[in-house]
Amino acid sequence: MPEKKVEIAGAICAPPSTTGGSNQPRQPTNLQGLLKYCVEATKNEDAPLGSTVGLPLMDEERRKWLEGAIKSMTVNVIELLQKQVSILQNVDKISSDNDVSQYLEATEVILDHIDNIDIACDFHKIGGFTILYPCLNSSNSQIRATGCELLAVLCQHNPYCQKVVLDNEFIPILLNMIKEDQDVSVVIKAVYALSCIVRHNPDGFSQFINYNGPAILLTTFQRNEDKLITKVTFFLDSLCTTHPDFKSRLVFLDYVPNLIQAISKERQHSNEHVLSLLASLVEENATALGDCRNPKYNLQQILQHYIEEHKDNEECIEELQHCKRMLYLVFGVN
Repeated sequence: MPEKKVEIAGAICAPPSTTGGSNQPRQPTNLQGLLKYCVEATKNEDAPLGSTVGLPLMDEERRKWLEGAIKSMTVNVIELLQKQVSILQNVDKISSDNDVSQYLEATEVILDHIDNIDIACDFHKIGGFTILYPCLNSSNSQIRATGCELLAVLCQHNPYCQKVVLDNEFIPILLNMIKEDQDVSVVIKAVYALSCIVRHNPDGFSQFINYNGPAILLTTFQRNEDKLITKVTFFLDSLCTTHPDFKSRLVFLDYVPNLIQAISKERQHSNEHVLSLLASLVEENATALGDCRNPKYNLQQILQHYIEEHKDNEECIEELQHCKRMLYLVFGVN
């Protein structure tokens, strides 16, 4: 009886090899491909066949030198990525006191290439996604953070990679990291990855809701980390734009009091996004308006004080506009 293969939750198996090719034209991924692309793109502008006016012939020695120069600068990206994948396969087995420089260098090499959508898709086809779970599960916080960044870059504006990640349910893994990881740099990268998977993707949004994502993101306010709050509020504000009904869910979870509390403290760079999200929530939402008008939150005085305190600060122009908009929407003050 054949041995049953054990699958690890969150792990991605390398896809089966295929023999069929694709007729889809590919963007050049190296210097040689770029040169060929340019030649093809400009061939209609070439001199007529047989014309040598202004075009001296290239001698054999010079032609060989040029070919050698191009070849020396050409990198086989797939082979390079496969090498990095091999290095990272067992990254989850390292102990916290191990030197991780080789693993971080490997992830940097991968990140240098996968922002190209075609290469990101090829990265999955060569089994590259099998390193994602080991990176996220590493005992080293730098590796975990970089694993989240790999997920983010692979999935940003890339429906193919988004589907692979959603099919393997990485959203609950990221949400658990956001909730439980003690290293704020990891949490920030996890929010970044979550945003790249969920925004403008209906299936990603559904998983985000099903796994209680909004409630988990609300807990990030307790960390009082400016950069983290910026990431969270920007992400949620974008979801409010694409999914207007999402506002009611945030209001029900008591986001409004938390946002008011955030702007009532000493000014942070995140305030622009906090105020933008707060203004989004009160638009055409009676419950949010009622929360904002609750005297115990003292929102009108907070907004007016904010405007007075920062009216001469050029860095606060957007924030002041949001404050004035809130005063008008909630209290009818011009």
